[in-house]
Amino acid sequence: MMKIFASDLDHPEGLAWSPAGWVAAGGEAGQVYRINPSTGEVTEIANTGGFILGMAFDGQENLYLCDMGRSAVLRLDTKSGQITDLTTGKIGRELKSPNFPVFHSDGRLFFSESGDWGARNGSIFCLHPNGEVTLESELVSAFTNGLAIDPTERYLYIVESENPQISRCAISANSLDAPEIIVKMPKTVPDGLVFTKSGDLIICCYRPDAIYIWNGTQLEEIINDWAGITLAAPTNAAFIGQNLDRFITANLAGRYLAELAISHKGAALKYPVR
Repeated sequence: MMKIFASDLDHPEGLAWSPAGWVAAGGEAGQVYRINPSTGEVTEIANTGGFILGMAFDGQENLYLCDMGRSAVLRLDTKSGQITDLTTGKIGRELKSPNFPVFHSDGRLFFSESGDWGARNGSIFCLHPNGEVTLESELVSAFTNGLAIDPTERYLYIVESENPQISRCAISANSLDAPEIIVKMPKTVPDGLVFTKSGDLIICCYRPDAIYIWNGTQLEEIINDWAGITLAAPTNAAFIGQNLDRFITANLAGRYLAELAISHKGAALKYPVR
């Protein structure tokens, strides 16, 4: 079953569950929204002037934003409204399309840089707790997109939308190991990733309007909205609620978030204090 979770959003690509119990989402004109999970009420709390893609919270309710329009990773203090650019001038080159951030419990924030479609120039960076930004991998370069860290924190899982496939890199104390391909997804454009409590990987697709689950050996379709009525380019997803038992998706081709009834709970989220 699918239903509208929140509406009147400007083509949201990213969303995140706050440690304080609310949903954040972004818009294509730089909007950052706060959404009440009980009522679906939407409030715009900030505007970066860019184009918000993926996002992640830390333990102090700061929201880290991949802003394609500003070619930067930003930090929004959701209490004061202050926005800080964390990457410009620290990388040695301009980011083209910072796409998705994910936290490790040690405070490292890995984020994808998609690059250009067809150019195979995507990469993975790490924003360290001390503010340093390091290049971690250029070996997952085919439009590097969604990221997720598995519940054991052994691996960083990575979407390459152009190939299309999901790879993973083992996480060490100071770097990422070489990638290994986990599953290929021909004739799709995978986008976002999220883990279940049991360790299965949910994969959201920009094309088709579908969501899949990978259990380590088999890829299964959870839902395919062939008409694109309630799922419309479901780019990213999140488990929300006190028990992480509600599942919502962004819809880049729509103006809403959707909620799906699925028989899974989400993996515990990492909210490091930086």
